[in-house]
Amino acid sequence: MSTISIAQFHKVFFEESLEGLDAMETALLALDEGGNAELVHSIFRAAHSIKGGAATFGFPEMAAFTHEAESLLDQVREGRRAVDKVIVELMLRTVDCLRGMFDRAQNGQPLADAQSEALKQELAAAAGHSAPAAASKAAAKSTASSGWVIQFRPHKSMLAGGNEPLRLLRELAALGQLNVEALYDRLPVWEALDPTECHLGWRIELTGSATREAIAGVFEWVEDECDLSVEPLATAAAAPVAEAVAAPAAANAPSGNARAAAASSNDAGSVRVAIDKIDGLIDLVGELVITQAMLDQFREEFDPSRLALLQQGLAQLARHTRSLQESVMGIRMLPIGSVFNRFPRLVRDLSQKLGKQVKLDLVGEHTELDKTVLEKIGDPLVHLVRNAIDHGLEIPEKRRAAGKGDVGTLRLEAFHRGGSIVVEIVDDGAGLNREAIIAKAVQKGLITNGDNITDEEVGELIFQPGFSTAAVTTDLSGRGVGMDVVRRNVVDLGGSVAIKSRPGAGTTFTITLPLTLAIIDGLTTSVGDECYIVPLVSIVESIQLPADAVRTVTGGGELFRFRGEYLPIIRLHEQFGCANARQKIEEGLVIVVESDGAQVGLFIDELVGQQQAVVKSLEANYRRVDGISGATILADGSVALITDVAGLIRMQSRRKAA
Repeated sequence: MSTISIAQFHKVFFEESLEGLDAMETALLALDEGGNAELVHSIFRAAHSIKGGAATFGFPEMAAFTHEAESLLDQVREGRRAVDKVIVELMLRTVDCLRGMFDRAQNGQPLADAQSEALKQELAAAAGHSAPAAASKAAAKSTASSGWVIQFRPHKSMLAGGNEPLRLLRELAALGQLNVEALYDRLPVWEALDPTECHLGWRIELTGSATREAIAGVFEWVEDECDLSVEPLATAAAAPVAEAVAAPAAANAPSGNARAAAASSNDAGSVRVAIDKIDGLIDLVGELVITQAMLDQFREEFDPSRLALLQQGLAQLARHTRSLQESVMGIRMLPIGSVFNRFPRLVRDLSQKLGKQVKLDLVGEHTELDKTVLEKIGDPLVHLVRNAIDHGLEIPEKRRAAGKGDVGTLRLEAFHRGGSIVVEIVDDGAGLNREAIIAKAVQKGLITNGDNITDEEVGELIFQPGFSTAAVTTDLSGRGVGMDVVRRNVVDLGGSVAIKSRPGAGTTFTITLPLTLAIIDGLTTSVGDECYIVPLVSIVESIQLPADAVRTVTGGGELFRFRGEYLPIIRLHEQFGCANARQKIEEGLVIVVESDGAQVGLFIDELVGQQQAVVKSLEANYRRVDGISGATILADGSVALITDVAGLIRMQSRRKAA
């Protein structure tokens, strides 16, 4: 008879439990702001689910730890303890500790450590009792001074409700030492045995310091699905842990290799998809099957009289393929709220540490972007938020002196603009310290002096590697590592970062990102013997200039007038060394492109057409090239490079500054 390895369910357990921890943290932060009793119930339910799952899937240390948190929450839920900042802080530390346990579980490491054991004792003390320490096998056979006799007889229908009796026994094992005896008196004859019903019962001796309330908490969700009695243990003699419990726990506890394998499979990640998106995909696949059957008629022979039918089938194929592509891309689109949700806790902890009062506003949490972009934008946003609190927002005394309220405001907002997503980090703090930045830049040799330096150029200085104006190095700032990494990470995603600051009024960081990294709409252009794709979202207009429309400036740069402004020209054949390209302006075309409010003209030979490009990483297959964001395969099998408009504009700005 084959056995089912419970390790195959670990990935789902980890994902759902981590979501539960996120929900706990969100509710705790709301409770800290004066939330209602329903928040306590939601926190308790999340902790109870994690404890039950941990016991079921062979993580007794996690179950024992969560049980202590659940006991304290139960007192709060029943009104025996008032919610205060001490309890909220303790439970937030519990959430952090559980995240560490899950991380170790996914990497096949021991779950309990000195920190978790100390916090477990702290939770137990807060609940008014002592928690059982993580015991060795020898300690498990020691005697106890008190205990309980538990008669547990599940109703036949308990299994149908998804409740597992052995899970309850494992939860009891987290409270003390067990001696378990199976009761067979309700077991039917073989012919009448129904494997979907529960026929066994158990007599359990639990020794240790567990309270009646703790035992009742284990059976809380099944109290209507079983016959249960709990009586004090008559004798103080301890009993060894029963094989009936120890064996299943050992069977379900994965080895180091099994846990590592589970962690490895979890690294692949997953996406939860709404059922209506799946239904849409199924419908589209059905349409494709019908179209394929129509086109299949032309496989054996082609009758010219049926050309119209073939054209109709090909048009349907193109339409269904485009719809299928959009649906598949939609599956990868996730709300940015999953990233925003980490910031209430971060802002709370940092503001307390720095003695500042900060109000966090989150806007546009339901704005969707590609899962790959979402996973990689988290760290840059964390750094910008930390910077805003550390460097931007002032302490209450300084805010009052500046005529502001004590509480600073930090706003994170996400919204769509064209084919991109824009994320803004806005604070109402002191703004950039222009004098300090210029002085530091002169000291580091980035500029010779601060004369004629615009505010935009001052903002660009903070993105230089190793740049920091902090006088003292702390764990938050002063190391000069961060803003350059933020820009590099965003640029690697095909995006850009811009900064605007007003002295005394605050700073705004604007991150512009592509909705997806997989497919872009673009114009295919020819430049000499090469093809380049310019992203459609960056294009303002394509024009043909006469020879006398171009002005040459000092240093060899070229300008042309466009809608009342003079814009620089970037000749792509010079930028990328293309042979046989057109040299005269009047013989080619200029594509006006824009990024972060700056515009330039790209000089090309001619436009080939518009197409969707499946983006391939150039850096992964070759090396990084300035001004190029990736590559794609054209219909004829040749390779075309995709221009990085933001990078080309930055390169043009550097040439201008030089």
